Amino acid sequence: MTLPSYGGSQADERRAIVADAGPIHYLILIDCADALPKLFEVVLIPPEVRDELLHRFTPQTVKNWITKSPSWLRTEPVLRSHEVNGLHKGEAAALQLALQANASAVLMDDLDGRAAARRLGLTVIGTIGVLERMSELKLIDLPTTITKLRRTNCFVSAGLLDAALERDRQRRAS
Repeated sequence: MTLPSYGGSQADERRAIVADAGPIHYLILIDCADALPKLFEVVLIPPEVRDELLHRFTPQTVKNWITKSPSWLRTEPVLRSHEVNGLHKGEAAALQLALQANASAVLMDDLDGRAAARRLGLTVIGTIGVLERMSELKLIDLPTTITKLRRTNCFVSAGLLDAALERDRQRRAS
């Protein structure tokens, strides 16, 4: 997986990804968020995404985590506005931040958001893709983690989860 760079001069570029609320929310609920710095040096979120993660209907576990977020998770304001129509506020802001930060990837699951990201020339990584990468690096056991994910209210098709588990079985068998 090629990781994008963030900010500053070439001398101080960091590998980064910009995240939408959904993937962060579910990675926290299934105890995988703290493995993100093994994949990315920094995860950027706009204030709109942070606000979604602190919404009154958000599970307390997520609110507690985001309130005491680790140093590798950074909230960055969107300074330049880019035209991103038809998306929720957090998704639009995440894409705007990705463009602003010159990131080449966003962590997003929403289908409309993913399509918009691709139209903007951004690489999209979803929650399942991140989990598969964590499994490849032996940071998690994918079948156990998928079971945890299925116990949440995360909407992911059974076919997508089964395909990820099959790829994981094949990878481990080879």
